[in-house]
Amino acid sequence: MRGRSGPTVGLLVACSFLIAGGLGYPGRAFGQFDGERRRGDLTSIELPGGGVVEFKTIDSQTLAGEEPCSIFLPPSFRKDRARTYPVVYFLHGLNNDHTSWTVERYGNLQNRVEELILDRKIPEIIMVHPFGNNSFYTNYADGTKRYEDFITKELIAYMESNYRARKGRENRAIGGTSMGGYGALKIAMKYPDLYSATVGHSPIIFLGRNPLDVPDEVKSSRYFQYFASLLKLVFGDPIRQDLWDANNPLVLARSGKLNGLRIYFDYGTADRYNQTIHLDMGVQALDRVLTEAGVSHTFHVYPGEPHGWALVSLHVNESLPFLCQSFVP
Repeated sequence: MRGRSGPTVGLLVACSFLIAGGLGYPGRAFGQFDGERRRGDLTSIELPGGGVVEFKTIDSQTLAGEEPCSIFLPPSFRKDRARTYPVVYFLHGLNNDHTSWTVERYGNLQNRVEELILDRKIPEIIMVHPFGNNSFYTNYADGTKRYEDFITKELIAYMESNYRARKGRENRAIGGTSMGGYGALKIAMKYPDLYSATVGHSPIIFLGRNPLDVPDEVKSSRYFQYFASLLKLVFGDPIRQDLWDANNPLVLARSGKLNGLRIYFDYGTADRYNQTIHLDMGVQALDRVLTEAGVSHTFHVYPGEPHGWALVSLHVNESLPFLCQSFVP
């Protein structure tokens, strides 16, 4: 399904990304971190069909500390010790964490994954959710944190060394939602030799030259100031244009050199960020750029549907099989 074209927008006029409440800001941001959005009990989750979700920490050199993640293991994992598995890496959104996908608020998605396996809609897979810490899954300009390197190097190596994960791009896929949708698309486009497929639900795609390229009147907003403080930690202050371009899906897509990467992305017309950052126009722009570059992709616009995990919950039965289509059972 092709997206509807919107009017050309030269500046990101409504970069008060925070107004709608999904990203948070001082005085309100802390409401994002309650038990509803993040799991407090990190005891392993035993699922009805024999699957399990483990909560682990990984000793990371690129992030200079222990990094948490959650790992879904399929029903046969503990029974068949000789079996190996393909892996789906999935990235959460801003102000969520590696446990958010397991909470009731977001649909207890671990149960949905197991149901898809038991119904033979997807093969038995391992699914990994790392903690992204509002990093946009990008290496910081000052070199202090290297989230992209953690995802593409350390996390893959950890899974292949400790969880009988299969090697090779044909056994890996990466998806995400919101900030994680941006992260999954840009990482897969930068490293198409590592992943066979990518999915971005409600991906944050910015239209401006860089995300802080906005009118002066917007810059005085406290919403913008909080948002800018997050982006400057990652992309530099001022924003390093070379670093932004190197991590901008619109720029990466223009090359068309994506090694046969299978690409799926979507958004809902009731997404709260359509009115604030024109998420809809950014995603439509990605559709146009890929089309112009001759890159095959799947793009859905869902009338009346929302943002983030809510959209994932509505369409995981479509997007997860898409990610798994290249996997060999």
